[in-house]
Amino acid sequence: MAHVYRAFANLKRMNSSSMPKPVAKLNHAWITQTRRCFLEFLQVADFPEVQRNGVRGSVFEYPESLIMFIAVLSVKCKEKTYLGIHRMTCRYWSVITPDKNLVPISESQLRERLKKIGHTSRRLAAFILQLFPQAVIN
Repeated sequence: MAHVYRAFANLKRMNSSSMPKPVAKLNHAWITQTRRCFLEFLQVADFPEVQRNGVRGSVFEYPESLIMFIAVLSVKCKEKTYLGIHRMTCRYWSVITPDKNLVPISESQLRERLKKIGHTSRRLAAFILQLFPQAVIN
């Protein structure tokens, strides 16, 4: 349990206001560091990686943790539309993808997967509100 708290503390410290402001809205170093901490947190928290769409559905080509991380990035960029989230995803795809052979996810598939985790233009996914303080999100 101590590992979960330590990983959560790393996420909170990384997003604290005492850190220097990034040069751009998103930079590669911030994405890489945040992704590493995010994946570490999911691993320590024993987050189950969903492999397929339902019981008999097709196998997901893109891991659930990647979709969740895209949702985190969209909050950081204050991107509200699915099209804008897709544009942002394509722009930073080489940094956020776990497998360099994966092609960028299509806009319709990304929209469907974001809706599945409860991340819509009007409402943030619940896990984001649990991981990050409201002050960081605003």
